[in-house]
Amino acid sequence: MITSAVATSSVKSSGAWVATVLKGSWRSCPPDIDVSADELKQIIPLLLSSGAGGLAWWRVRQSDLRSPEIFKLQQAYRQHSIYSAIHEQRIQRVIGLLHSAGVVPLLVKGWAVARLYPEAGMRPYGDIDLCLHPHHHRAALAALKGTEFDNITVDLHVSSKKLDDCSLEELFERSNTVKFGDVEVRVLGLEDQLRILSVHFLRHGAWRPLWLCDIAAAVESRPLGFDWDRCLGRNCRRAGWVACAIGLAHQLLGAKIDDTPAAERGKHLPTWLVPTVLREWGKQYRHRIHMELFVRQPLNGLKELPHHWPNAIEATINVRGPFNALPRLPFQIGDSFLRAARFLPQILSASRKSQQLF
Repeated sequence: MITSAVATSSVKSSGAWVATVLKGSWRSCPPDIDVSADELKQIIPLLLSSGAGGLAWWRVRQSDLRSPEIFKLQQAYRQHSIYSAIHEQRIQRVIGLLHSAGVVPLLVKGWAVARLYPEAGMRPYGDIDLCLHPHHHRAALAALKGTEFDNITVDLHVSSKKLDDCSLEELFERSNTVKFGDVEVRVLGLEDQLRILSVHFLRHGAWRPLWLCDIAAAVESRPLGFDWDRCLGRNCRRAGWVACAIGLAHQLLGAKIDDTPAAERGKHLPTWLVPTVLREWGKQYRHRIHMELFVRQPLNGLKELPHHWPNAIEATINVRGPFNALPRLPFQIGDSFLRAARFLPQILSASRKSQQLF
């Protein structure tokens, strides 16, 4: 359910309407939708740009809501279905090539997450993200070189640092092998997948509602024997992050979490958390321009600077802080200083290169 302050408001924010439309949308039989055609039309651009158009169509397809704008959601669903079939063929081909070279990759994101949904058109994905043992990297590059995948994004990762605190060896050891067409694919263990999905959602400032639907789908589709101790991990602070993400899936999207360790946390989220998510969902996402623009075009760089101010969620994750009731401004300031410290050497290097050209 959406928080009472949002649910009883006479004028709901765009972000709250996005949450309303996507409630239960990952299920085979989602609940009836309670929005008007005019209300839905207002947020269709937000749904489409965030990749949630297919999920929104799955939710409204059995309703009597009809208009040319609403059928854009159906078009998104059909497009996702077509692209999914293409991506599946590509993934099978890539995995087959790597297996022939003696490389066993771990498929993360993409299809590994989309398979949680009942239909292919509900959840779009593009890049092929594969984790490899470092000693397999050269063989993997050689196997893909000169193939049609030179022009298709295949991201090969030899470290798990960007994904998780667990080592790559641990993720491989706890992974599962599933049949995927003519090949067998190694995917993350379900416990690791839910933890990684949760932290990834928060690390990126919770801007994409599709990612919270992923978390809801992962929670509700987990099998008997799901190991919550493994999912939450050994780090208490990170476990709190995961619990908050699951709590958000409950409060905003109606995910069923009563039989999870996050049930109590989901009822008592920090007061700043839900409003921050809804603000992100209520605006068009804008990719941040790299701050090398400061060197090339200082005035335009200054205009870009406000867009690099981290939201409360992103800042908390970046400084590895707790999700508690304390004000977030100190976390945001601290994160901004850390970013500036990391970026300053790049600015100085780019400036020196620029001076050398003249």
